[in-house]
Amino acid sequence: MSDHPPIKTLGVITFASCGAGDQELFRVNPDIPIKDAMEHASNLFYCAKHLALDAAMEKDGERYAWASHYLCEMGKAVVDDLNQRMLSGQKA
Repeated sequence: MSDHPPIKTLGVITFASCGAGDQELFRVNPDIPIKDAMEHASNLFYCAKHLALDAAMEKDGERYAWASHYLCEMGKAVVDDLNQRMLSGQKA
């Protein structure tokens, strides 16, 4: 058993710029355990990878490019939020 509390998301990273003021529409939710958050980010990147390949290889594949872009943005936000938690030295 570990004496350290589990690492969880902080909920400070925002993403999906929109509007004239470049406001961020979404935010990573706080208190998601690292295992769950990383598994979800991995799934987002997996789907994005396949969509990016389709965008590059298929005729008229550019329709997949935006979906891949948004999935990467979501996955990166999760990883960045967990990174902020680990760099802050806080565990929970």
